This record gives sequence, structure tokens and C-alpha cells, in this order.
Amino acid sequence: MSESTYLVTARKYRPLLFKEVVAQEHVTETLKNAIRLDRLAHAYLFTGPRGVGKTTAARILAKAINCTTPIEDREDRSEPCRQCVSCQSFEEGRNLNIIEIDAASNNKVDDIRELRDTVRIPPQNNRMKVYIVDEVHMLTTQAFNALLKTLEEPPPHALFIFATTEPHKVLPTIQSRCQRFDFRRIAVQETIDRLRLVCREESIVADDASLMLIARKGDGALRDALSVFDQAVSLCGTDIQHDALIKALGVVDSDLFFVVTEAVLDRDPSVMLHIVDRIVRAGYDLQEFVDGLAEHLRNFLVASTVNDLRLIEATDAERKRITEQASRFSQSILMSLVHIIGTLSFQLRSSRQPRLTLEMGLLRMSSLPDAVDVKAALAKLDRLEKMATSGEVKIIEERVVRKQVVSLPDVQAPTPTPAPKPAAASEPEPEPEPEPKPVPSAAPTASTDPVAAPTTASTKPDTPVPPASSPEHIEQPPHPAEDPSAFDTEDTEASPAPFPEPDAPSTTKPVPSAAPAPSPSPSIDAPSAAPTDPGPSLFGEAPAIRKPRPRHEEPSNALLEEDDVLVMESVEEGVTAALPTEIQSFQRVWDEIVEEVMANEKQLGSFLRHARLLAFEGKTLLVSVPDEFHARALRNERAKLAHRLTEGTGHHVERIGFKVDAPVSSDPDLADDELNAKETLEMLCEENPAVRALVERFGGEIVW
Repeated sequence: MSESTYLVTARKYRPLLFKEVVAQEHVTETLKNAIRLDRLAHAYLFTGPRGVGKTTAARILAKAINCTTPIEDREDRSEPCRQCVSCQSFEEGRNLNIIEIDAASNNKVDDIRELRDTVRIPPQNNRMKVYIVDEVHMLTTQAFNALLKTLEEPPPHALFIFATTEPHKVLPTIQSRCQRFDFRRIAVQETIDRLRLVCREESIVADDASLMLIARKGDGALRDALSVFDQAVSLCGTDIQHDALIKALGVVDSDLFFVVTEAVLDRDPSVMLHIVDRIVRAGYDLQEFVDGLAEHLRNFLVASTVNDLRLIEATDAERKRITEQASRFSQSILMSLVHIIGTLSFQLRSSRQPRLTLEMGLLRMSSLPDAVDVKAALAKLDRLEKMATSGEVKIIEERVVRKQVVSLPDVQAPTPTPAPKPAAASEPEPEPEPEPKPVPSAAPTASTDPVAAPTTASTKPDTPVPPASSPEHIEQPPHPAEDPSAFDTEDTEASPAPFPEPDAPSTTKPVPSAAPAPSPSPSIDAPSAAPTDPGPSLFGEAPAIRKPRPRHEEPSNALLEEDDVLVMESVEEGVTAALPTEIQSFQRVWDEIVEEVMANEKQLGSFLRHARLLAFEGKTLLVSVPDEFHARALRNERAKLAHRLTEGTGHHVERIGFKVDAPVSSDPDLADDELNAKETLEMLCEENPAVRALVERFGGEIVW
């Protein structure tokens, strides 16, 4: 092509019809319909990034409006004919009714005043007078305000088309008077298709890798891609090859990015330092390298996340290579690498030592520790739970619990031992030894036995034991026959008590383990006594994985999460009458606490209202609750409850134990309510898979 007729590709192949505009169908179709229906607005605002066709679409619209060919005779009933006098004069730059204004150089209020004066003059030999104002955001505030009135009520023969890359700088009062169209960035594949068309027209040979590189350099702007294409033709001639194009344009080769990711897999920091040295020696822009590496890691993340490789802007060979190497990374590692490269890109812009910053970022990537794949871990836990549920594997969890117990009285009198009783009735009982070893036969004294409680006839059943002489906690004896009553302070001969006191155990030899005895009494933890384990544990082995089960099948004796709160076995109703005065005083304070809490926290107050006080012994208060859920809820408030009860009753409450005692109601209405609740839950699970998944995963059940 000769020098006199040469035009750059962006100007030579600029679209002249709506159908030639690339990747802006949502705008061109709307404008074509407006022309067909003759519903043109008096002002349009075209926004979008550079080089995507805003000014081109404005020129085509202005040409189509003033085209003298009837609508019925035009292509698609909207395109300009390009044959009439108006179209030809505009393409040759001779049409005086289509005025283009550069707002960057005509941004003053005087320029807008001059424009207002010319708007009043009607067009000559054309339908409308069209003003195309490019880069309209460059107008000053005074110029915008001077244009407001004319833009709101323009003459019927005037039409304004504004184009801008920064619509946020345009006054809202201007935007509200215009129809706005947003132009989008042009995809890489659409840019490649346009470049192939230019190559055919210009008889230029270019491989797919070169066209991909040129399109990616355009960064969504077709005009920029065509400018790079002109540069490539000037450097490589009519045969454009990828290797020569990389050297000519100074673009970082994609092979270098694969070397970086391979070094991350090998954890080789020396390779990273050599890569930085190679980049610096080749004269590559460090910021451009980091941006390319970020896009490379993004492609890896896409390849490992979705199966649609069209989301990766690369050639088929490069996509295959990306997929193979991305399969060696986990998603968590890739996300960590993307985070590191994002931080590096931000730091590099303000760094005074960009090379050192780049080296440190790449070294962090090569030394990245293995991250835990949360999805894989959750999948393993699900498989393990299914195996445990089906019985394929049994998982036993051993929990070390520090248990100190205090015995509650039995409802039956234990069988007395053959050892003789001490001579004096008021003599304190000796403390039983925890181990089956013979003990000296010397009679214990009151000073050496702080555990036993006096059992005289003068002691009243509602009189609390003084702290100086009463034990804080009582160790569980090796056999129930040796268990002294902690609640019974009344003489058995004076009045019948619900828990008769057993005979004193012998101090010369231990009680045989084969002696008949009633069922073991429940126990409450006590922190100060030494742990003993004379026989089988009262609490069964807790399963490693708790399965949801119906309430009537839940165990009545289970250890909660913390060792200082126990769920008690059932006790006889006589326990509540062991110390009636104390229980009444505790109940009075408890009712006051319930009323105070109900005023502020309805849920916690409901939990407290459903609790029932059973017994108080050894600074420990036994409370009955309907289920484990109530026990767990009240466990978090036990310290405050103990403090309030101590202040209100005068009795030092140190511990609070819980007894799970689900109420059994024969009321058919309540049974029907519970049945309806279960049916409602089953119906919700059937209608909502999410609800079913939550119930099955977390073992949900109806608690009230």
C-alpha cells in the first residue's frame, strides 16, 4: 500500500453500519428499533471503556437519522444507505448538520454559550441537527449548568449524543435528561475474529498464538488491539509468528509463568530468584509480569473449579497445559497464591525497591506451607460418621474426667456388717478406707474424723449442719453398705426418717465386695475430695459419635461436656423432703430469680421455671430438669445462680448438679401436640431438603 493512501487499521476498518459494530448488540438493536418506530430521544449518553465503539455508534446513529432513503428501502429498515447525498457528505466530512465537539478542549462556559446560539439555527437539507460531544465529563460545572436548560427543552430539530469513559463525573442533572447506554468490554475471542477479518483483507498471515497475544494486549478495547496489530505488522511483516512477536513487543512469555508454578510445586526458592534476574535482564516491566502471573493463577483456579474451559482466555494447547498442571494444586493452595500475588501487585506500585519486593513475593509463594483442604476434611468426616453409623467401624473416645462424688441416701436400709458398733452412740463414725487394706483397730476420735455427722436425738431435721463440723464433700465408700447418710441428721429412734441410718462399719477389716447391697446411689461431683474408683463407674462409656434418638430412648444418666455438671439418675421423691426448710428457702429465692429473669430474658426464664429443686447437701444443690437441653442451657448460668442462692438463703452453694427427669404426661392433648410437632418436622424435612440436611447433620430434635 502506498504512503499517500495509508490509514491505520483502526481508522480504515472503522464500522460504518450498525451490524459492523463488534460486541455491542444490546446498544445497536435498541437504536435500530428506535429508528424503525421513530421514537428517538432528544439526548443520549454513551458510556463505557475506551476503544469499544461509543463514538462510532454515535456517528452511525447521526448518519441513519439524516439518511434520505425511506425506511422501507433500507437494509434491516434502519441501517443508513450510504448512497444518498446526506450519507456520502457525512462520510466525506462535508455535512454541516452533524457537528462533533471535543469537550476536552471546549470545556468552558463560553463554548457552551456558543453552542446554545447555534442550536437555534435549523438544519439545511437534513432532518435533524446532531451534536456529538466526546469526553463530555471534561466539561466544567459551570458549562454543565449552562447546558441544562437547552438540554431539557431543545429545539425539535436538535439531538445531542454524549460520549464518556467516566460517567460518574457527569452531573446527575445531565444524566437524568439523557437515555444512557453502557458499552461493554470486547471479549478476546470477538477481538480475534475481527483481527482474522483484517488479516484476510490485508493478506497477512498470523498464527493463533499471535492473534491471542494481540487480543490480550488490547485488554477489551478493539482499537488498542488494532494498534498493536499495526505494530506487529511493522515489526514482523506480513508473516506474524508468536516467538518473533514476543521479542518485538517485549511481552513476557507465558512459559515463564509455568516455570513459576512448577517452582511452587517443587518448593524451589532458587528458581524464583533466577526468574526475577531473567525478567530484569530482559527489560520486562515488573508490574506487567505480576499482572500476567495473576491472570495465569486465575486460569489455574478456573481449571480446578469448573469444567468449562471457555472461561480461560488462551489457545487450545495452552488450555490443555493449564489443566494438566492445575490438577496438581489444591484449591486452597491456589487461593493462597492468588492472595499473595494480589498483595504483591499492590506493594509493587509504591515500592522503592521493586526487584526486592518481587523476589520476596515469589519466595513466599515457593515456601507456602500445605493448607488444610476443608472440603476434603469434611468429606472424610462424613464418611467416618457413615461408617460408624452402619457399624463398619467403632470409634471409642476416651475422656479423662476428674470426678469427686457425694453420695445421696438410698431409699432402703443397707445390710449391716457383722462388725460390732462402737460403745457410745454419739461417737463419730470412722472414715472408711478407699482401698481394701486392713486398718488398725484403734477407735477414732472426733478430731480425726471430720466426715461423720452427729446423729443425736436433739438434732432437728431442718437445722443445717454448721460449716465447721460438717464435711464439704463426702467420698464415695467402696460399697453401698458403708455409705453414711449425708442428709439424715435426725435420730432414727426419735422419728421415722425416709432414709434409715445404717450400722457403723467395722474399722478392723474392709467390707467384702460380695456383700448384698441395694442399687448404687447417684453421685454429684465435688472438687476437693480425692478421686476414687472402687468399683464399676456409675457413668457408662460415652459414644464417640452421638446419634439423634427419640427422647424416650435417651439415657437418664449421661455425662455432659464439662466434668463439673452431671445429669443425675432418677431419685426417689423422698429426697425432696430430706431437708424441707432448706428446700423451701431455696425455692423461695429460686422463684424470685425466675421472675427477675423472665422480665429480661424469656428463654432463660422459661428454662428456670421448668426446673425443680430436689435436695441440698454438701454445698451441692440438686436440680431436676426435663431434658439434657435444659441442663446444658442452665449450665452456663450456674455460677450466677449459685451466687444468688447463697446470698438469698444464707447457705453456701458451691456446686449445682442436674437430674434429667423427662415429665411423663397422660394428657392426650399434650401427646397430640407432641405428635403434631413431630409430624410438622417430618413434613418440613420432606418439603425442604435443606431442613432435612440440617436435622440429619446436627441431630436435631424437638425439645418442646
